[in-house]
Amino acid sequence: MKYKKCPRCGLNYILLDEELCKVCKDELECKKSIFDDESYDQLICPYCDKNPIGIDDIMCAQCRTKRKNR
Repeated sequence: MKYKKCPRCGLNYILLDEELCKVCKDELECKKSIFDDESYDQLICPYCDKNPIGIDDIMCAQCRTKRKNR
């Protein structure tokens, strides 16, 4: 299988026989993107898998404190 970058966004890889990636197809069809969901603001900390973090945070406050105390 050979891939190329999506010609519309230039970010996602698609098969050579495809015209656009799924994200671009959904945008053109006015479908709701996964990033349009309000729950996107509530991500879960990848270190503890239980505390919410902000979109710009790498980890939750508790995990940050634990790492500083090491």
